[in-house]
Amino acid sequence: MNTSFAHSVLGTPHFMAPEMYEEVYGTAVDIYSFGMCLLEMVTQQIPYSECENPAQVYKKVLNGKKPQSLELILNEDVKSFILECLKDQDERPSATELLQSK
Repeated sequence: MNTSFAHSVLGTPHFMAPEMYEEVYGTAVDIYSFGMCLLEMVTQQIPYSECENPAQVYKKVLNGKKPQSLELILNEDVKSFILECLKDQDERPSATELLQSK
């Protein structure tokens, strides 16, 4: 992809990558959201369900605090895979790299 098709901040705060709040778009935001979707599927909880409103989610995301629901994951391989997706923007793997991981 040479250009971004996103032009505004849209989405559910619980699944949005930190850079989305700064209106920075790229494929890395999709990897982050994918990780959050996996987290929800594995734990059966919406990420950041400990927060009472979107402002609390925003604050935690921008401060780099991960959702408490990560602690519910007992399988370390699954937890590690999700955490790879939630790394800082420049450190997140590509979709190809994720497919090639364990």
